[in-house]
Amino acid sequence: MYHYKIFNSVTNECKEIWENTERDSSSTFFQNIHYVQRLIRNKNNKTKIVVIYENNKILTILPLEIKKYLFINVLQWIGTECADYCNPILSKNFDSVYDKDDFFNTWKKILKEIGKIDLIFFNNQLAVINNSINPFVDCFKTALFSKIYNIELNGGFDDYKDDIKKKDKKHSYEVHRTLIKLDKLNQLSKVSMNIISSLQDILDFKDIIEEKRNQLREKNIYNKLDDNFIALFKHLIELKKTNFFLLSLKFKNQNISKCFGFVYKNTFYYYIPTISSKSFDSFKPGKILIIEIIKWCIANNIKKLDFGLGSEKYKKYFSNKEISLHRYLSFFTFKGSIVYLLILMILRIKKL
Repeated sequence: MYHYKIFNSVTNECKEIWENTERDSSSTFFQNIHYVQRLIRNKNNKTKIVVIYENNKILTILPLEIKKYLFINVLQWIGTECADYCNPILSKNFDSVYDKDDFFNTWKKILKEIGKIDLIFFNNQLAVINNSINPFVDCFKTALFSKIYNIELNGGFDDYKDDIKKKDKKHSYEVHRTLIKLDKLNQLSKVSMNIISSLQDILDFKDIIEEKRNQLREKNIYNKLDDNFIALFKHLIELKKTNFFLLSLKFKNQNISKCFGFVYKNTFYYYIPTISSKSFDSFKPGKILIIEIIKWCIANNIKKLDFGLGSEKYKKYFSNKEISLHRYLSFFTFKGSIVYLLILMILRIKKL
């Protein structure tokens, strides 16, 4: 049988459990202790970190919070408003000891103890976390609303191209066409990729954030790249616990495309890409940069590239793995039921 403990803050005991579990867990960057601690520091939400045990061994950590939205209390994952993925942290032995019925019954007990809530809103949940099943997608009726795309790199660049070719001829053609455009650019002048690492150099990422903000504003697309976002990542860069990178595709000493990303658990997160010059649009510099990043990942023994949120076609074409993204919504009070229906209406209108 499972048992659990609820922490109302990141105590020394909680932090030690988290760090020891995270090291060998199935989790993403957005459940990293340093990322989550900074988010908690900047909010007034009620922290509810749940540690579930199986025979005194940690099964999973649930980084949760209760947030007050006007007149209702909503249970959600810490980072719901800003994290690409909101998930539990699954121990390295999770798959071998996970029992669906035990987990479901334990969750019902947790809900009785966790505090007064009107609504649960669990957004951006991966169906599979590093090849481990997500119990919140397995145990509950969730809505599949999007997909995310990864590149698994289990060999050289030719092996990657073979994977894409086996997957879909159209996707293989897209990769092939990008390589042809790269060759054409190289014939005009040598193309190179400049790499700045936060662990080795001073990394100033504010310019690429401003570039991205302006591009999204022009397209009238909402973005989360505000001052709080900049402060969060500035803090994480200064901590030097994670290696952040600014990768720039250069042509004739001019930046034509960039990507701000990071490596966590042997995965490169293709986080904020931009096109720095429209003069080379016909060459598709963003796609060429992806090719160069793939080669760089292979050279540095990085086993996966994660394209993050968004189901843009180029991500689909370059990837060799896709994972479904789910949300879970449930209410417990009359007030919660009203908001529940309102959220469903909004999601239907937006077709999300």
